[in-house]
Amino acid sequence: MESIFESVGEFLNALGPLIVLPVVIAILGIVLGQKWDSAVRSGLTTAVAFVGIFLTVGLLGETVSTIGAAFAENTGTGLSVIDIGWPAASALAFGTPVGNLIIPLGIALNLILLLLGLTHTLDIDIWNFWHMAFVGALVNYVTGSFALALYAAAFSLVVALFLADWSAPLIQKHFKIPGISIPHLQSASYMLLALPFANLINKVPALRKLNMEPDTIRKRLGLIGEPMVLGFIIGGLLAIFAGQGTTDVILTAVNTAAVMLLIPRMVGILVEALSPVAEAAQKFMSKRFAGRKFYIGMDSAILAGNPTVIAAGLLLVPVEILLALALAPLGNQTLPFIDLADGVFVAAMLAPLVAGDVILTTLLGAIVMGIGLIFTTHLAPAVTNLVNTGATALDIPSGFASYTVMSDGAMPVAYGLYYLFQTPVAVAIVVSLVVLGGLYWLKTKYPLGSEA
Repeated sequence: MESIFESVGEFLNALGPLIVLPVVIAILGIVLGQKWDSAVRSGLTTAVAFVGIFLTVGLLGETVSTIGAAFAENTGTGLSVIDIGWPAASALAFGTPVGNLIIPLGIALNLILLLLGLTHTLDIDIWNFWHMAFVGALVNYVTGSFALALYAAAFSLVVALFLADWSAPLIQKHFKIPGISIPHLQSASYMLLALPFANLINKVPALRKLNMEPDTIRKRLGLIGEPMVLGFIIGGLLAIFAGQGTTDVILTAVNTAAVMLLIPRMVGILVEALSPVAEAAQKFMSKRFAGRKFYIGMDSAILAGNPTVIAAGLLLVPVEILLALALAPLGNQTLPFIDLADGVFVAAMLAPLVAGDVILTTLLGAIVMGIGLIFTTHLAPAVTNLVNTGATALDIPSGFASYTVMSDGAMPVAYGLYYLFQTPVAVAIVVSLVVLGGLYWLKTKYPLGSEA
């Protein structure tokens, strides 16, 4: 049985989200009552949209990585733990025993919670279950127990579903995408950590009146404030500060301008593909579970088309490098590298907390990643062990003996459980269940925002 799950995990990891998500959406559409041709069209359109999104995000990643490497080289970091990035982390996570089971476990747990009315989210983003497997791998490193690792992965999935329900009204209203929620463990847990800081920021009149939302910037600055032109300016400035030559500055500026223009259009295609599925889901649930709310759980990539998210994601590149240097005296040894391109996933669910203000979203991202940098350093022994003992061949930076992952090592769920399971098991179980109860109370009593 274990070899079957291992083969399925390897197969899905090889396919990646580009294939897995569209197939799941097409099958889900048919199950929910869509006509088969409409469901196939939704699945294929989703694939096309993700091709566009990943091409443009890949372009952003390539550009950002080049700038980040130049920043790191020019500043002479001396940091000893290298960030291997989420692509390597996902392969490692799916290659663990927990990773072999996480997809069937996740689907079963999600359906049970739906039937019990404990969640409104049907998470179709099954490829991103690797985040939960990664958390399980960390707990396995601490405890040496497969059962506790599986428990930690299941706990992480429930946290993701509760956070998705909790934030769904605000996400739907801010991004104008009805019927969805974001059970993306990375982005959602950043949002939970950032909320107290956002509440403080929103109480400071001087910060609240900045009004640096894309629409306001556009009205104030005219052509210069348009997202495409703003991307050109931000990309060019980052390249200049990174010490790139004239040709590279121009190419970087044009690439970021292209990203600012193209990603929103790709996301528009994705929303077009998902709308029929969301409508079918609403009809399906209304017919069988009258009065129940129902969300389609999606990857936070669907939010990456927002101009604030892209702009803040770009601005976080130098910010993360400077934070890594500034926090070195406090114990940070992490050199941000591959996941510098992950800024849009950091900013995705932070932007609504500060009404889409670009500067405040970047400030929240800096706070979250500043905290995360310290913990990614402490998680380095576990990640290094995964790298050294894993059977998966990885494309990671050479010249370092210690590894970490910025994207997932900085998740509060990841480092929270890493430390919690260093206490007696009974304490860890009781505390984690209390946390789940608190999150359920939070999402039930105090949802973020109001329904669109």
